[in-house]
Amino acid sequence: MALSRNLKHLTILLTILFTAGCQHSLIATNIAEFSSIEFDNEISSSFQRKSKKYFVTNLELDGPTLLVNSLRFKKKNLYGGPRSRIRQIEVIGELQFEMTIKQRKRSGVVSATVQLPSNEVNPQAEISAQKQLIDELEFSLLEALVQEYFLSESSVS
Repeated sequence: MALSRNLKHLTILLTILFTAGCQHSLIATNIAEFSSIEFDNEISSSFQRKSKKYFVTNLELDGPTLLVNSLRFKKKNLYGGPRSRIRQIEVIGELQFEMTIKQRKRSGVVSATVQLPSNEVNPQAEISAQKQLIDELEFSLLEALVQEYFLSESSVS
C-alpha cells in the first residue's frame, strides 16, 4: 500500500519534470539580429557593451540596420512639503534611433523614467543611487528598443 502511494507521487513528480523540461524551446528571446549596428560618438562604451546582450550583428544577414543617434539623461527635482525641499528626484532617459527594415526607414525616440526619494542627509549616497538608476535605465531603454524593433518588423511583414 505504501509502495503504491510512493510510486504514484514519484510518477506525478516525473511527469511534471518532463513536461517542464520539454518547454524550454518555447521561451521567447529578446535578441534582435541586425546586419549592422552603429552608435554615435557621444554614446558611452558601457551602453554599447550592454547592447550586445540584446542585439547581435550578423554580417551575412542582408536586412535590418540600426543607428543609435543619441542617449540623454535628464534629472528633475520634485519639490514639496512644508519647507519646499526636494522630495523626489526623477531621472528621464531618452534614446533616439533610426532603423532600416526592408528598405523602410523608421526614426523614433524611446524613453524611460524612474524616481527615487531624496536623501539630503547623505548626498554621496544620493549620487551613487542616481548612477545605479541610470545604469538600470540603460537596460530599460534597450528593452524598449527591442520592442520597437519587433513591432516595426511585424508591421512591415
